[in-house]
Amino acid sequence: MTERRTMGLARSAAILSLASALSRILGFLRNTAISALFGQNRLTDMLNTSFVIPDTIYLILVGGGVSSAFIPVLSSYLAEQDEDAVWQTVSIAFNLVLAVVGLAVILGMIWAPTLVHLVAPGFTPDQVAYTAYLTRIVLVAILFHCLNGVLIGTEYAYQSFIGTAIGPLVYNAAIIVFGLALAGRYSIAAFAFATLIGAFLNFLVQVWGIWRLRPRFSLVLDLKNPGIRKIFKLMLPVTVGLSIAQLNLFFNQTFIASYLPRGSINALTISSRVVLVPILFASSIGITLLPALTRMYLEGDQAAFTRYLSGSLRAVLFISIPATVGLVVLGQPVIRVLFQHGNFTSADTMATTEALVFYSLGISAYGTYEILSRAFYAIKDTVTPLWIGLITLAAGTALNFTLGPAFGIRGLALAYSLAGFINVSLLFYYLQVKARARFEGRRMVQTAAKSLLAALVMGLLLVLISRHLALPAAWPRLVREGLELSLMITLGAGSYCLLAWLLRMEELVSFLNILGRRLQRSRPATGYKKE
Repeated sequence: MTERRTMGLARSAAILSLASALSRILGFLRNTAISALFGQNRLTDMLNTSFVIPDTIYLILVGGGVSSAFIPVLSSYLAEQDEDAVWQTVSIAFNLVLAVVGLAVILGMIWAPTLVHLVAPGFTPDQVAYTAYLTRIVLVAILFHCLNGVLIGTEYAYQSFIGTAIGPLVYNAAIIVFGLALAGRYSIAAFAFATLIGAFLNFLVQVWGIWRLRPRFSLVLDLKNPGIRKIFKLMLPVTVGLSIAQLNLFFNQTFIASYLPRGSINALTISSRVVLVPILFASSIGITLLPALTRMYLEGDQAAFTRYLSGSLRAVLFISIPATVGLVVLGQPVIRVLFQHGNFTSADTMATTEALVFYSLGISAYGTYEILSRAFYAIKDTVTPLWIGLITLAAGTALNFTLGPAFGIRGLALAYSLAGFINVSLLFYYLQVKARARFEGRRMVQTAAKSLLAALVMGLLLVLISRHLALPAAWPRLVREGLELSLMITLGAGSYCLLAWLLRMEELVSFLNILGRRLQRSRPATGYKKE
């Protein structure tokens, strides 16, 4: 049973990782299109700012509840084979989200100018007015995102990942297609309208994904339902915690940055999205790990709980440390290839690279957070991450207001990375106390040390190679620089894997085994899904 569960978890993580990678590629193409059309200036700052209020509504009302409460509660019912309770809870949650988020969207539209002024006080009145206009469009899209959160959480609980894998691809593809098609008429607002269209299409995909599970939906709104009450109890501290995290991000990327030179908000935003690529690996592990950890904890299988969690943390370190070194060394060519087209200038590339380098220092911290936070959700402890989040907010705010004005976007990016390390240090310590387990600390230190050694050697090799690698100047710039970057990434990954093999890192073997199982056992994996 454990072996089959492991294979299923690895298969699910592989599916989500691949889908996330493809979605991230489309996301970069979306950002590339916006950058090429409009450059990096106050116009792109306003588009990015228009997402702050809608994203906050999503994170507070739905985002935290899905991962911390909704999935564990549904997983508990499924472990008891009580599907009637599952669909009763899903129905109430969907109807409740529709009502509450719908009201929040209406209020957000009414108060949009005031909210934008609070979020970006450095904007002029005209900039506030236009950002409010964009915000109202995106608010409607967030309603569909919130409903998607309920549907996706249900699919995760059933460990059905087809809809959750396809939906983000459809979403990003729609933004690119409709954004480009409407840009001539609506300027940068075209991408706000395209976001709304993409969110609706994603919603249709999730409805299809739920339909495959043979749902028993009902128009009911029972706030006294045991499952709903349990979700409220679990998600309340997480909702407050996410509000804290959003405040930290708000001070980091919008509030202070609105006083910095034009384009600073955009530079911070797109550089942070590049950094999210390696963190997505950790997020995919965390999402697929949560239902399994919840069952293990409920079954009292402490050994399996510790083993799965420790292995996941070591896997994150194995990937995130070389990712940090790689982005520090290759940050400028990465930004140049992805975004330096059309109206996005070389000066914009330099500014964005500065933010990217300092954001990349926090990859290990935020990757580890994706695992540790899910572990707390699995043991039904949402209070501890809350007060740790308060400490992190205090530290992060102090760092933002100290380093931001002094060092600009570099200081803001560094402040965010340092706050991440403060957060995960406290989470790691108190998880061991709460779960009464020791998560193989010595093995994790060994993994971190070996990964750092291999990554530093890899980085040195990349620096030496970059000085001599030059394809013919007559080739088109994008082709030439794209091939050079691809060669550098391939050489970097290959050298890191070779060094990891020489250092006898078992994480490399585990990673290759997962890939091998995925390629060689696709049929058994498919059969296991029906069970």
